[in-house]
Amino acid sequence: MKILYNFIAILLSIFICFSCYAPPVLAFAQSEYRRVINDTTPFYKSTLDEDPLFFLPYTYYVKVLSQSDNFCHVEINNENGQLGIDGFVPSEQLFYDGQEVLSPYLNLYINTVDTAVLYADSELASPIQYIFPNRSLFYFGELQSLGGKLFYVAYNNKLGYVKETDVMPFIINNHPNELTFITQPTPDESQSNAHSTSDLFNIKTAIIVCLLLAGLIALFIALLNKNPNAKRTNYYEENDYE
Repeated sequence: MKILYNFIAILLSIFICFSCYAPPVLAFAQSEYRRVINDTTPFYKSTLDEDPLFFLPYTYYVKVLSQSDNFCHVEINNENGQLGIDGFVPSEQLFYDGQEVLSPYLNLYINTVDTAVLYADSELASPIQYIFPNRSLFYFGELQSLGGKLFYVAYNNKLGYVKETDVMPFIINNHPNELTFITQPTPDESQSNAHSTSDLFNIKTAIIVCLLLAGLIALFIALLNKNPNAKRTNYYEENDYE
């Protein structure tokens, strides 16, 4: 029975070792989202464009679809039935912040104050359509042009610019998530961290194997040293049998 108790104790010790030395699981909340931390983050329709379509709303997020050396291919406002658009943002101007992202995008409608014109270009040379007063336009971002400030909007599934003077004044509140300015690790740092974690795991695994072998050896020695049950000797008197 004592040997059984010792064996159970050894198994418990091994289990505790596995629990203590198991490699940590690193979780990053929705890391595909990156954040705009200044009000001059440009959004380009193509990586070949010299001028941005607009500047992204400060403190809000974009969803990264892919990344090259210089640009991230991103998507914005692709939820709640809104018209989502994709484009390109310089990689160095987007940041991870390590926070849970529940509502990444700015969900804002602005209203026309008078008869407005929706333009296809920031030079206001190509009108798309006229818009009646008090119509709601979905807001994407803003752009400063020679003619003044413009807003890039969607109206009836059409994208374009309206002039600041054609819409009612509005305020953009910051995203509820506090800015933490946690930057994206460089590829070298990520690779170094991966190697460090792997090496640490290998060392811990070796320790666990040694402890397991030590426990089995101790059990084997205990079984060898156990005294075999002595054979019983029956003593009897001559008169015990008839």
